[in-house]
Amino acid sequence: MRTLKLVKEIRTPIYRIQLFQRQPRFSLKMRQSPQRQTFEKQPTPLPPEVDIQILWEGGKPYETDSAEVVQTEHLPILMYHQIGEAGPDHLKQWRVAPDAFEAQLRYLRDVGYYSVSLEAWCQAIEAKKPLPGKAICMTFDDGYLSFFEQAWPLLKKYGFTATVFLVAHQVGQMNDWDARYGDLMPLMNWQHIQQLQNEGVRFGSHTVTHRSLTMLSAEEIVTEGARSRAILEEKLATPIRTIAYPYGDTDPAIAHLMGACGYLAGVSCNPGLSNIKNSALLLPRQEITGFDSLKEFITKLELGLGTGQKPM
Repeated sequence: MRTLKLVKEIRTPIYRIQLFQRQPRFSLKMRQSPQRQTFEKQPTPLPPEVDIQILWEGGKPYETDSAEVVQTEHLPILMYHQIGEAGPDHLKQWRVAPDAFEAQLRYLRDVGYYSVSLEAWCQAIEAKKPLPGKAICMTFDDGYLSFFEQAWPLLKKYGFTATVFLVAHQVGQMNDWDARYGDLMPLMNWQHIQQLQNEGVRFGSHTVTHRSLTMLSAEEIVTEGARSRAILEEKLATPIRTIAYPYGDTDPAIAHLMGACGYLAGVSCNPGLSNIKNSALLLPRQEITGFDSLKEFITKLELGLGTGQKPM
C-alpha cells in the first residue's frame, strides 16, 4: 500500500505540469499603421540589362507567358573586327576593348543566348523553320591575331563560338588593305588557325585580296571567290561554304556569282537582324563598334539597329 501511494504522488505533479503548458486560447495582435509610399530618384545607375526593362514613366508591364516556347525567327549576326586595347584612335570604331567584349558575352550568357553557325541558319532559311531557343551568330572579319589572343579565350570562357573570315593571301601577314591608315596589325598564321579549328572555331572566306567586289569585273569577282575558297579548303581540309564581302560591298549579281563559286551563305554589312525569308547569300549583320556601351549593344541586339558606317 505504501508503494502504490508513492506512485500516485509522483504522477500528480507531472499531470499538473502538462496542464500548465497548454497554449492560451487568445493572442493579441498589434495594430499596424498604414505604410506611406515615397518616390525618390534612383540613387545609383542600374545595370543596362536591368535599366532597359524598367518603365520609368509608368505604364503597363510587359506580359510574358512562361510556358511560351522560345524560338529564333530573327537571328542577330554580330560583326566584329579587332578585340584589343592598342591601336590608333581613328580606328577605334573597329576595335572593341576586351573588358567591353567580356561584358557583352556575359550578358548574352546570362539572358540565355547560344551560338549557331551560319550553316545552321542556312538550313533554317531553306526549311523556313525557326531555330529553337535564343540563337546568335558571332562573326569576325579579317583574321586578326587579336582573335587568337584576346577574343577566343573569352568566347570559350562564356560558352560561345564564332566564324572568322580570312583574307587568303594575307594569312600570317599584316592588314595591308589598311596601309593608308598606318599602324598595321598582325594577322593569324596557319598554325593559329588550325589550332582554333581543332577547338571548334569555323572559318570562311574574306576573298583573296580584300578588294571591293563592286569595283571588279565578273571574272575578277569569280577569281576572288573561287581562289580564296580553294586555298582555305586546301589548308584546313574542310569545306568552306561562307563568305564575308569586303567592306560590305555586294549586290544580287555578286551574290549570284558567289553561289556559283560554291558558297551557301554570304554576309554583308547591311544592318539589321536576319530572318528566315532572307537570301542566304545576302545576310545582314549588326556591327559592334568600340564606341558601343553595353546598353547600346543590347539595343542593337534586340531592335536590329546599325551604325550606318562603312566597315574596314
